[in-house]
Amino acid sequence: RTDSTRVAREAQDEAREYITRQYGASYVPETPRQVSKKGAQDAHEAIRPTSVNRHPDAVKEYLSSDQYRLYRLIWQRFVASQMMPAVFDVVSVDISAADMIFRATGSTVKLQGFMKVYTEGKDDARVVADEELPPLPELTQGQALDLRKLVPDQHFTEPPPRYTEATLVRALEEKGIGRPSTYATIISTIQDRKYVELTEKKFRPTELGYIVTDQLVKHFPDIMDVQFT
Repeated sequence: RTDSTRVAREAQDEAREYITRQYGASYVPETPRQVSKKGAQDAHEAIRPTSVNRHPDAVKEYLSSDQYRLYRLIWQRFVASQMMPAVFDVVSVDISAADMIFRATGSTVKLQGFMKVYTEGKDDARVVADEELPPLPELTQGQALDLRKLVPDQHFTEPPPRYTEATLVRALEEKGIGRPSTYATIISTIQDRKYVELTEKKFRPTELGYIVTDQLVKHFPDIMDVQFT
């Protein structure tokens, strides 16, 4: 029931010792990571393992498959949160060919940091950040390159991706709608009432959902407003 990011000092100290022992001192920040979250339900700590030394593989035999996957996620995210950030070198190269300028961008990992333990999954694989691009070969200014092939490709503006459970919760958080204890109820209610269907992990509005929403917005504009609470 907590969305607090606060972690007890003894848990942080234990994590820092573990990270130093397993990965080396270069993966540990100078001061423990502590991020406060505005408006958080801060009566309890953030969700974390009781002890970082209880590695997921050590407790796997005592857990069901779902329990193990959940515990591993909590353990990895907690340990990663107490590690150094990842650092990338991002390089862009302008190449002139056929009276045009082509730009290539690539990246190399300078410091792996928390990615040694955990890399967050993505809801939309089409969105690629600069630091996720493959590295470019060594190039020098003015270097002549062999033109092997030109591939004409047209890109169209993509509509915003549909909400997944994770991105819907993130949107609710950003807009201050509900609390952590109500997110699961919200998500189950819109499905139970057949306002949306979960297809390929994405919410798609049903015809009923469109009709109900249109009527509510039309007749109750003051209440059907994100700013209303």
